Amino acid sequence: MRWAIWRSEFEKMLDRRLTYFSELERFIREWDEVCQAVVFQAAPDLENEKSFDLAIPCFQWSKVKKLPPAKISEALAAALELAKDHLGLDAVESLNAYVNIRFRSDILQRELAAREDDPLRASREALAGERIAIDFSSPNIAKPFGFGHLRSTNIGAAICRIYQSLGAEVVRINHLGDWGTQFGKLITAYKHFGNADFVKGDPINNLYALYVKFHEEEQKDPALMDEAREWFVKLEQGNEEARELWTWFRDVSFHEFKKIYDRLGVSFDYVTGESFYNELMEASVSLIESKSLLKESEGAQVVDLESYGMPPCLIRKADGSTLYATRDIATAEYRMKTFEPTKLVYVVGSEQKLHFRQVFKVLELMGYPWGERWVHVDFGLIKSDQGKMSTRKGNIILLEDVLNQAEERALQIIEEKELTKPEERRLTPAEKKEVAKLVGLGAVIFFDLKAKRTKDIIFSWEDILNFEGDTGPYLQYSYVRLGSLLERAKAESIKWSKADWPLLAVEEERDLVRHILNFPAAVEAAAKEFEPSVISHELLELAGSFNRFYMKVPILKGESDQVAGRMHLIEMTRKLLRQGLELFGIQCPDRM
Repeated sequence: MRWAIWRSEFEKMLDRRLTYFSELERFIREWDEVCQAVVFQAAPDLENEKSFDLAIPCFQWSKVKKLPPAKISEALAAALELAKDHLGLDAVESLNAYVNIRFRSDILQRELAAREDDPLRASREALAGERIAIDFSSPNIAKPFGFGHLRSTNIGAAICRIYQSLGAEVVRINHLGDWGTQFGKLITAYKHFGNADFVKGDPINNLYALYVKFHEEEQKDPALMDEAREWFVKLEQGNEEARELWTWFRDVSFHEFKKIYDRLGVSFDYVTGESFYNELMEASVSLIESKSLLKESEGAQVVDLESYGMPPCLIRKADGSTLYATRDIATAEYRMKTFEPTKLVYVVGSEQKLHFRQVFKVLELMGYPWGERWVHVDFGLIKSDQGKMSTRKGNIILLEDVLNQAEERALQIIEEKELTKPEERRLTPAEKKEVAKLVGLGAVIFFDLKAKRTKDIIFSWEDILNFEGDTGPYLQYSYVRLGSLLERAKAESIKWSKADWPLLAVEEERDLVRHILNFPAAVEAAAKEFEPSVISHELLELAGSFNRFYMKVPILKGESDQVAGRMHLIEMTRKLLRQGLELFGIQCPDRM
C-alpha cells in the first residue's frame, strides 16, 4: 500500500474528513442499494503507471450480491467512468477486487484551500462535546523517575493533546503511587538502615537506595517483610510517626517529579495520590457488601469473579488492610461523579490488564451504568539489555540521565555539522545549546511514541540517539529544510498568495498533497485507538514524501505560477509537520 499506517480505523475516518468523498459515497449508495457501507483504502503503488488516490474494495458486497468481487469491481468502475465529470474524477480503474480512483487536480486544490490556515481544520470539532478524564504518568513516591515511567507519561500526554485538538474537553490526572505496602517497606528500611541526614543528602536517590536495600536484606531476613506489613497497617490507622515519615517522603519526591514534568512540557489538572481516596473506600466496600458481592476467603474479603473467567478480586486482606483494587474502585466512583466524563481512561502498563478487568467488572456488578466509558490503555515494557527494568533490583535507568545524555549527544553532532558551514551561517553557542535541548528531547519522546504502544521496547542508546532514519531529529531536520526553502524563495523575491496552489504536474507533488489531506484522518484514528504511533508513522510518511519531492523536483525553478503553487504547498507542509510534532510535545528549531 502507498502508506504504511493505513489501519482499519484510519480507513473509516477518511470518508468523513475529506469532503469530496461524500459525493462519491452517495453515488455508490445510489448505484446499488446493497452498497450502503462504503470503505475507502489507500490505492496500491503501480510501477510505471499513473498513481491513484484511493481504492474501493468490493469484497464487502460479494456475499450479499452473490457475485465475485472482481465482477462487482468491473461494474462499479464502469458506472463511475460514466459519472467521472460529475464526481470530479480524473481516472477510474478496475483491478481485481478493487476500484482505483484518481481525482482531478482542481478537486484536490479545493480541499487544500479549505484548510489553508489550519491543515488539521477538517477534524477540529470531531470530538466536540466529549469530556475525557485521563489518568497517566502516576509515578511511585520515593523512587526516582525512571525511563520506564516515560511511557505512561508520554502516551498519556500525547492522548490528551490529540483529544484536545479534536475539540474534546480533557481532564489530566496524575494518580501518585503514595500508598501501599511499599511504604511499610520504606519505613522499615529507614528505621534499620537510614537516618534523616542520609535522606537529606540526596532525598529521592537515597530513599530509592533504602528501598533497594530492603529487598536485598529481606532475602536474608524474611522477618523484615512482616515488620513492613505492620508499619503499613500503622500508616493506615494514622500512627503519628508513620504519617510524619510518609508525608516527608511524599513531598521530596514530588519536588523532583515536577522538574521532570517541566522539562517534558507536561502538566496536570489534578494531582492526587492513592491516599486521597482512603476515606472513600469504606463507602465503596459497604456498597459492595450491600449488593451481596463480598465473600470470605481464608480470612480475606473478595468478590468472586469465576463466572466471568477471572480470579477473585481481593477487596480487603485478612489483616484489615486494603488493596489496589479497593482504592481503584473508590477512585473510579469519585471521578465519574466529580468529572462526569464521557470516557475515563487509565494509561497503565499491560501487566495490569487483569487488575483493570476485575475493577471494571466489580463496578459493573455494583450497579454503575458506566461500563463502556472505562478504558484501560495498556502499553508494553521498556527493557534493558538485561531484561525488564525493576526498581526492586536497582537497575533502573533514570529518565533525567537519558535526557541529559541525549542533549549532550545532540550538541556534539550539531557542533560537528557547524564546522562544515560558512562562518557567517554558524549558530552561536547559545543557539547550539538551545537546538540541542529541543533535538535531544525530541529524540527521546519520538523514540517512545513511534512504536505501537502495546509492544515492548528494548532500551538502546543507539536507537534513541540515532539522528537518521525514523527518528524525531529527522522530522525536526525536515521542518528546518522546509523553512530554509521558504527563506530562499523570499530571498529570490518569489511571491505567492492564498490563490496559488500546486498544479500537481508531477507525482511527487501529488503524493505530498495526499499526505496533507489525509493527516486529519490519522489524528482521529489515533484518538479512537488511543494509539499515538498512528500519528508518528504518518509524520514520517509526510516528511518522506516531502524529501522525495525536494530531491526530485526543482522546486524554485519553473513558470511563476508553478513555483508559487509549490511554495504554498511547502508552507502548508511545514505548518502541518509542526502541528503534528506538537501533539507529541516536540518543538521544532528554526535552524539546525
